[in-house]
Amino acid sequence: MGKSKNAKQNREGLAELTKAFAEPEYIRKQSYAIATVESLIRQYEQRKGAKHKVIDSVSERIKTAASAAEKLERKGYEISYEQAVQRLNDLAGVRIVCSFRDEVYQVAEYLIEHPQLTIIKTKDYIKKPKASGYQSVHLIVDMPYPYGEENETVRAEIQIRTVAMNYWAKLDHQLCYKQEKSTPQETEQVRRELLSYAQEIARIDKKMLALRKKIEAM
Repeated sequence: MGKSKNAKQNREGLAELTKAFAEPEYIRKQSYAIATVESLIRQYEQRKGAKHKVIDSVSERIKTAASAAEKLERKGYEISYEQAVQRLNDLAGVRIVCSFRDEVYQVAEYLIEHPQLTIIKTKDYIKKPKASGYQSVHLIVDMPYPYGEENETVRAEIQIRTVAMNYWAKLDHQLCYKQEKSTPQETEQVRRELLSYAQEIARIDKKMLALRKKIEAM
């Protein structure tokens, strides 16, 4: 009976999220957060004037209602629009992919120090990778929202990583998605292999940075 009630509440919560996430004002807020971060990155590239391309790519996404509902349920929260806005920091997300490891920290420092952003939280998964091997620097930021009420802000999650880190993360997601029907033993074996590959990719990433510095010193 309890499971049936929870399932019904989850369906109703998902329906509420789906309706709320389709509202023009909600989309406008998330889009504004994304556009602001992307604008700051363009300014950074213009100011930097580096001899090589610092930013390999920038991508963005607004979290879907289904994804938000899944995350709320996984974290033990009620599935509702109010909880999604209060509990989830990544409704708007921007991923910045840099060529080299040191540039990840240069971009992060630029964003952390920018007066337009208020840093809520930083997570350095490069210095301390996740158990899976995942590496990236995450920033949770707030920024003023000029189209809302006085002092209203919007939030975004910014992920900053190298091309090599992004390569691993994309394949990790794809391979784990394909493993839905695997046994626990098979899943654990794949996880161990992915971790070893992440460590190998990290070593190559460091070597490429060392090579770049060597070439610059010539």
